[in-house]
Amino acid sequence: MRALTETYPATLDRLIHLLEKHSSEEQITPKRVAEIVAEAKIDVNDLMHYADFDHPKEDCYGRKLVYDAGNFEIMVMSWRPRDYSSIHDHGYTEWGVVQVFGPVHHFIFSERNGELEISARQILKVGEIIKVNNPLIHQMGNATSKPYLTLHVYGSNSREGDITADAKSYDLEFDRIAHTQGGAFFDLPEEEIYNFQPAPRPTREVFLHYAHLLMDYYNRQEQTARVKRLKVNLLRKMESVMV
Repeated sequence: MRALTETYPATLDRLIHLLEKHSSEEQITPKRVAEIVAEAKIDVNDLMHYADFDHPKEDCYGRKLVYDAGNFEIMVMSWRPRDYSSIHDHGYTEWGVVQVFGPVHHFIFSERNGELEISARQILKVGEIIKVNNPLIHQMGNATSKPYLTLHVYGSNSREGDITADAKSYDLEFDRIAHTQGGAFFDLPEEEIYNFQPAPRPTREVFLHYAHLLMDYYNRQEQTARVKRLKVNLLRKMESVMV
């Protein structure tokens, strides 16, 4: 919850007030929260206090919590050039949005007949608001040469706390889905994973897309023996997919 002494820029304060008001009065939908965020008229300059462009290279992007009301959370993500999230969903989230302040590279995935396929590829426009809920499986990243921020709102009509818990991150190189309490990062630390389940079979298009981004991520890490083993495993998986 907001500390009594904490203050926010006017646009963020307006967003918090609107979300508190409407989430206590109605069953919010992704469409409704998109309208609320649009009404708040967020200014990217008001988000710069939460920027984290110096995030550790092991993380796929910077991630700062702005406000936690129990039934909803507001976060700011920071994207350096070549930063990409893992393929993921949003845990217990029932309603949410992402507002982008850069030309975000966005992929939406769907499962059909036991396969994971790409259902949409987008370059989002600055200021665009996309709707989010638990069934959404997607991936975001920065394919440009400049850093930018995104604003994230995740909420629930039925849950108090841990709104994004039980998020699923797709580890396609290991044919598994990791259940996590952490961010939507590649190569999640073991302590942030509490369960696995088999992943749907990715189409060749999906796996090669995924492998390209994952290898780029590995190449930016310290080249330890472990990272080198992970790269060899990924190359072998790519070979099997190409056969």
